[in-house]
Amino acid sequence: MKKRNLLILLAIAACVAVYLGYRALDMFRTDNTAPRITFSDETPDFSVLDPREALLRGVTAVDDRDGDVSASVVVERVKLTDPDGSILVKYAAFDRSGNVVKAEREARYTDYESPRFSLSRSLLFEAQSDFDLMDIIGASDPLDGNIRHRIRVTPLDDSAVTARGEHDVEFRVTNTLGETVRLTLPVGVYAEGVHTLDVELTNYLIYLDAGSSFHADRYLESVTWNRETIPLSDGMPEGYSLQVEGDVDPNTPGVYAVDYTVKQTNINERNPEDSLIRTGCARLIVVVEG
Repeated sequence: MKKRNLLILLAIAACVAVYLGYRALDMFRTDNTAPRITFSDETPDFSVLDPREALLRGVTAVDDRDGDVSASVVVERVKLTDPDGSILVKYAAFDRSGNVVKAEREARYTDYESPRFSLSRSLLFEAQSDFDLMDIIGASDPLDGNIRHRIRVTPLDDSAVTARGEHDVEFRVTNTLGETVRLTLPVGVYAEGVHTLDVELTNYLIYLDAGSSFHADRYLESVTWNRETIPLSDGMPEGYSLQVEGDVDPNTPGVYAVDYTVKQTNINERNPEDSLIRTGCARLIVVVEG
């Protein structure tokens, strides 16, 4: 009986030894070590015009079993850390066993510019007219190009934007680097039938560096009535006059509105009371940057 028990114990011991040996061999064969990512440059410079693959410059990955696995390195995310163009780039690399390593480094876009807004028409509207601010506003930056689809609009007062009067509206946009730019613009709504001339400007939203010069008359383009368009770039023709309201201080950062009112007067010499006066208006937004 004792001999039989001894044989059983030996058999169990042998099974345990085989199992432990197999586990040890399996652990030896299984690769659980991730590659290692290294960078040749501490803070490399890039251009926003460079393809995304350019961010892989100077990045290598080595695995203890597979050797050089630099071809597996990918850019996971790029985040702006400072409006001067400083960015944080996050990378990932993997080996044949599926082990993944992640690392990050600082870099810089030397020609980075924050997103800027644009307007396709004036922010002056006739009451009861059908206008949609999202059809007018645009945004872009050198890295992403057109990011109009990322714009969000928020009225800042309680009244409807289409009601007569002045309304402050906030426009904001976020690019793929995570930078959010906000701009509050004045939207004016005037009474029906007040203006019958269409006044066109060369631009409806401009950006100026602080200290730059500003000349309001340079942005007048044309006036149209009854399908007849008259250029205004060379000044007011006979029978027309111009009134400009809104002061722009090019030395003080801020948002300024410049309103143009063009008046057409047809004098009836025989009966001055029957003289015809038509007006039109347009608004230029000037953003002075610090």
